[in-house]
Order: sequence, then C-alpha cells, then structure tokens
Amino acid sequence: MKDFILKMTASKWNYYLSLCVDFLTAVVFLGLSIYYSTDIWASLGLFIVGVIFFTFLEYAVHAWLFHKNHPFKVFIEGHAHHHQNPFSYDAMPFFMSAVIASFFAWLFHFFMPSSDAFAIVGGMALGYFNYGIMHHIMHRREFASNYWRYMQEFHFVHHKKPLLNHGITTDIWDRVFGTYYQWTEEDLKGIEKLKRVKKKAS
Repeated sequence: MKDFILKMTASKWNYYLSLCVDFLTAVVFLGLSIYYSTDIWASLGLFIVGVIFFTFLEYAVHAWLFHKNHPFKVFIEGHAHHHQNPFSYDAMPFFMSAVIASFFAWLFHFFMPSSDAFAIVGGMALGYFNYGIMHHIMHRREFASNYWRYMQEFHFVHHKKPLLNHGITTDIWDRVFGTYYQWTEEDLKGIEKLKRVKKKAS
C-alpha cells in the first residue's frame, strides 16, 4: 500500500487533477456557505479568514510533517522525492483536499453555524490551491515582481537548507517560529538548477 501511495503521489495525472480538485473544493464550499448563510458578506469575510489561516497550515505541514522525524514516514519520504527532483510532480492523492476539507467542516460545525464553517474551510481550500499553483510556477518560470522573485529565492534556499524557509506564499511564519534564513549571493549559486524555464527563441 505504501509503495502504491508513493507511486500515485508522484504521478503527473494525480498532480494536475489535485490542482483541479483543490480549486473546485474551494468553490463548492464557498457556494455552500453563501447558500446557507443569511449574510453573504460574512461568508466572504470568513472565506478570506480561511485563506489567511491556511498560510499557517502551509508552514506547519511543511515544517512539522514533511521535515520533522515522526512515525508517519510516508509524508517525509514523499516530500523528500521533491527535494531530490524539484521538477517532479509530487502531490497528495487528488481526493485528499476534499476529504480533509469535509472533515474540517464537520469539526467546525460543532462550534459555529455550518455556513461559517463552510466559508472558512472554503478559504483554506483556496489557500491550498494558491500554495500548489505558486509552488508549481516557482520551479518553472522567472518572476518580474520583486516580491515573488524574493519568495522564489526564499523557497530555493529551502532546497539547500531543508530545515529553514518553509513558507511558499509567505515568510511570516518562518519569522514567527525562528526558521527564517536571510540568504546571501553565495547561497543563490546553482539556483538555475531549480528552475525549468524555457528559453525564448532568438
């Protein structure tokens, strides 16, 4: 079973299907929230809260599930494959975002109205989609924007120093938890090996 999961999570079809399911999960949960809510603006506000909250989950999963020693080795080994091959198509099984979102919505509904739970979870799902898209693009294009170029270099340094710079969409949580590393030009040597950018025809 472990070998099957690892093979599946490294497949190209699972990778792209995961991105589609992640986005659809966000749309479905936002739609459910608006449908059951008496205040659409509250739903949209909580949706944004969910997106922001996901940035913490992004850090927590990357730092504590993928890079800490624990009994669930499948997560560590699956992520290690990306570090060995930055252009691989590594992703959780495509259905996992919908399953995890449903679990969180069920859990949250004990503490808040279902419409609010749907909104927050929908935002978290969109945050996960944003994370996936950003990580995909980081390894496959050059950024003109200073901020995204900064985040690209921030992430590439993580490939050299795996216990540091865990964020993908923000560096805030690395600063909070003391895993932020300010790189130098020396640290950026070999960075071109982490980018698969098509050369423009001359």
